[in-house]
Amino acid sequence: MNIDDKEQSRIYTKSNRRAFLSTLGAVGLTLYASNTRSSELLAQQITAGQSNRSPEDSWTVTLSAPDGPHPPFVSNSRRLLSPPELLDAPDEWIDRSLQWIDYILRTYPPGLVELPPRRPALFRLDEVLHIESAPRKPLVQNFYQQRLQRAIEEIEQTKVSEGMRIWRLYNHGVLIRTPSTSYTIDFVPGIGTEGFALSNEWLKRLVAQSDAHFISHWHPDHANPDVARLFMQERKPVVAPERLFPEDSDLSSYLIVPKRDLHTVHTIPIRGGAGRLEVVTYPGHQGPPVLCNVTLVRTVEGFAVLHTGDQSGDEGEGTDFDWLAQIGHYQQVDVLLTNGWTNDLHRIVRGVNPCLVIPGHQNEMTHAAPHREEYTQDYERMFGLHYPFIVMAWGENYHYMKPAELKGVLPDED
Repeated sequence: MNIDDKEQSRIYTKSNRRAFLSTLGAVGLTLYASNTRSSELLAQQITAGQSNRSPEDSWTVTLSAPDGPHPPFVSNSRRLLSPPELLDAPDEWIDRSLQWIDYILRTYPPGLVELPPRRPALFRLDEVLHIESAPRKPLVQNFYQQRLQRAIEEIEQTKVSEGMRIWRLYNHGVLIRTPSTSYTIDFVPGIGTEGFALSNEWLKRLVAQSDAHFISHWHPDHANPDVARLFMQERKPVVAPERLFPEDSDLSSYLIVPKRDLHTVHTIPIRGGAGRLEVVTYPGHQGPPVLCNVTLVRTVEGFAVLHTGDQSGDEGEGTDFDWLAQIGHYQQVDVLLTNGWTNDLHRIVRGVNPCLVIPGHQNEMTHAAPHREEYTQDYERMFGLHYPFIVMAWGENYHYMKPAELKGVLPDED
């Protein structure tokens, strides 16, 4: 059964959810309903299989919580359901694995109905990237460089006539293109390890394709002064939280720092005033001390994307969850770009109520291997949610089509 992207997007709406489930059933897929969080359900299933008390009884699967009891064959309790990391591996195995992964991902691109070869390829990529020394290995660096350079070339050659195309860059970075505009969020060159990051030439080529740049917070896997400076040189807007890049006064003063609240809609002119984006900057945090802009960007076609940066923190009354759990009541969000490791991902997704979820922040290579959040855990954390989601690797893209009954445009300015 072949379903094009437009039809896949159309069938999944609140008013047509039954058709969506029926279509998944026709291709042999099932969404499991559960009122229990995936981490709790998985822990219950493990416990249920243990008829006698043993040391295993104390092992705890914690998908978004502090480390818990775990066996010696895994590095922490979050990785109890993931293959243990390799301390190292032969170059021949790494080379053949990365060539196979690249072939599979190019041959079977992301889609609402995930084609079977994709998941084994993503899981093998997890294994390679969880080698502690992976960021320093030329084979891994070349894999990253080739995939990002190919993506930039695709972006240069791609015109979007309808819908919205989303490219996954490094970590939680994306380029989003609609018929009217292109913009980037949290785009950085890579990491500082020699040989890994994109060159300045490639950065310039990507900046040339983007009308505006958004930065969620100051962490270097989300904010890069070289990228921001290239946008400044092109007189393109850079939207960021306060106190960013204080060591460069010219760059810091150039940034657009929007008011962080729940309802103010900011109009960001682009292309010298020839176009515009409408933006809501929600007052998010990564823990109490780090300001993290949770940014809603809406284009003139009405495509709305919500990017969470590294949003995470307390879940109790009076915290960010008070408004995170309400966004879907007053915003129609097309795509939620969430950090996959955030706490209570299910509650955030239900609160935003998007048409599509694309988790991000996988395999951040500056982290120690046990804390490079893997694609494997995306599937574990999304388990039980009644929302379509797509897991994307470096350099991949997806063409999103707005469900027909939600189409609309922003009103023309007087």
